[in-house]
Amino acid sequence: MSSLDTSSIFRPIQIGSESLPNRIIMGSMHLGLEGLPSTADRMTAFYGKRFEGGVGLITTGGIAVNQEGKGSNIFFDFQKEEDCKELAQVAGALKPMGIFCAQLFHAGRYAYLRELVAPSAIRAPINRFVPRELTTEEAWRTIRDFGSSALRAKQIGFRAVEIMSSEGYLVNQFFSEVTNKRTDEFGGTPENRRRFAVEIMKEVRKQVGPGFPVIVRMSGIDLIPGNPTFEEVAALGNELKAAGADALNIGIGWHESRIPTISQLVPRGAWAKISHKVKQAVPDIPIIASNRINMPETIVQVLSSGEADVVSMARPFLADPEIVNKIRANEAERVNTCVACNQACLDHTFKEEMVSCLVNPGANRELDWSRLPQARKQKVVVVGSGPGGMESARIAALRGHSVILLEASEKLGGQLNLAAAIPGKFEFFETVRYFQSELPKLGVDIRLNTRADLSLLDELKPDAVIFATGVLPRELKLPGLDKKPHASYVEFLNGNFRPGKSVAIIGGGGIGVDVAHRLTEEKDPDIPTYFHRYNVGSYTEAHIIPEKSGRKVSILRRNGKVGAGLGQTTSWALLQELQSKGVEFHSSLVYKEVTDQGLVVETKKDGVKTLECDTIILCAGQVSEASLYESFRKERPNVPSYLIGGAKDASGIDAKRAMLEGYLAAAKIGTEQN
Repeated sequence: MSSLDTSSIFRPIQIGSESLPNRIIMGSMHLGLEGLPSTADRMTAFYGKRFEGGVGLITTGGIAVNQEGKGSNIFFDFQKEEDCKELAQVAGALKPMGIFCAQLFHAGRYAYLRELVAPSAIRAPINRFVPRELTTEEAWRTIRDFGSSALRAKQIGFRAVEIMSSEGYLVNQFFSEVTNKRTDEFGGTPENRRRFAVEIMKEVRKQVGPGFPVIVRMSGIDLIPGNPTFEEVAALGNELKAAGADALNIGIGWHESRIPTISQLVPRGAWAKISHKVKQAVPDIPIIASNRINMPETIVQVLSSGEADVVSMARPFLADPEIVNKIRANEAERVNTCVACNQACLDHTFKEEMVSCLVNPGANRELDWSRLPQARKQKVVVVGSGPGGMESARIAALRGHSVILLEASEKLGGQLNLAAAIPGKFEFFETVRYFQSELPKLGVDIRLNTRADLSLLDELKPDAVIFATGVLPRELKLPGLDKKPHASYVEFLNGNFRPGKSVAIIGGGGIGVDVAHRLTEEKDPDIPTYFHRYNVGSYTEAHIIPEKSGRKVSILRRNGKVGAGLGQTTSWALLQELQSKGVEFHSSLVYKEVTDQGLVVETKKDGVKTLECDTIILCAGQVSEASLYESFRKERPNVPSYLIGGAKDASGIDAKRAMLEGYLAAAKIGTEQN
């Protein structure tokens, strides 16, 4: 990556009266900080860190233009004076650092409120409440609310605004015949359905005046059957430009769409193909591409090919606030890559929790980090180089400690190396690559092929030890198991076991689902394959196309639903993939035995039955490997020791929890409280 030609990134570009120093902006993302102690200070610390990292324009999470437009009760609202005071404090502090842009937001039928409104009284599939249809006068009032909110944003110190007109929120709902069944001036024809968005743009421009940057986040493709055609999208883009938009930020898909748009299943840079179509149809206005752009090479490809004029990234700036500076310094290998897991960001958003990042637990904890007492330099030994071990070693080194990282195998990464073997999870290789690059630069002494024991720890004489020793597959004793070729998920994912053509997976949690994915799809799809798989080229009729696998695969789970425990925003797409490949799901059962014919189970519905198979893969859970920790704590009680990750709690392999625990443990070492 160090030889990458990044000149396309570092060309200034004008948006309204403002000049961006480079072609990378940070897109809108709700942070979940509202209502927390020191909200304004936390937001200032978070966004300030990203401005310091080199990004020239940052857009806030959605700020409601009125009470009924709030996504949930924790959203800021431009009509609430106390919210504006908090926002003014943040905008004032950040104004000298870069272009801080307020997103003008109305959730429409996506609002998690009992009193919600929409173009028509049609319930969203992802919301249990039915919206009330806006009257014509209320629609015009909402247009005025967008304008007054834009003016308020300008008055309290924001240097730009973005109109949220994508992702299935209110403005997008007016544009689509799927959600707009009106017969007044805002419905009935494509021209009328475009009117709401265009009138908002006109009102915003009228209120903020000429020159003040106004970006429209418009939907390039809705990915909903019956959504507007590309010709209608192009017409809207040209009308928005004529009404005064300074740039078009091309959004992709609705939250209710059954097409994954930002998960690991999506090839990098795929959706820049849509921004390119808009750029060709709406000339002479900056076009911004977004979604699944997370690597310097992808940024360069999108910009140098002309698919967009600017690249917008949100989650990648959670993973690494210094992306731009690292690219500028020709240190792209040091970028901590967003792995598109959604586990600590979007999954937290939908639970109304503070957003953070799996690969960077320090995201949204910048204020807490700045308040940590200075650490006394100590010798820290970390045992195990899985995600928690690597993060704890990094944080301990940043805190000024002398750090030794012990790893029994020949490479860093632990369970991340297994996860990366799953199609769509190759991004975890980037996490391992990041730590391989970063830890030596921080002075961490990495010792591979080194199995820790008490004598080695005594020899090293640490002041503190962090045990990240991980998990072992749970053994399953089943009569007749030896009658079929079988292996644990570890042996399979390591490439040491070759399954047959008919595979039974014992265990239907996250690991079982991942194994099924690997069995039915052995490589990551490229962009043409992905677009074909979801019929994206049809534009108005995108849907997954069933494609039978070369294997018969069955997932079995004693209790609960297959895949229960997977992330809310990604599980549906993965399970949909498996179902489209013909994978069978079986639950609420008892394992009886293995015979020459297959795996015998008993269910309440069907009684005893045999599932024919030629191979069995065991994904029946894990047990903690904490024996060394227990021995050390007993023999060396005066040496502070910390147990983190799977070694602490084996209930699921949870890299998010492991890395957070590693971060928090390392931050404690050498403080007065320790």
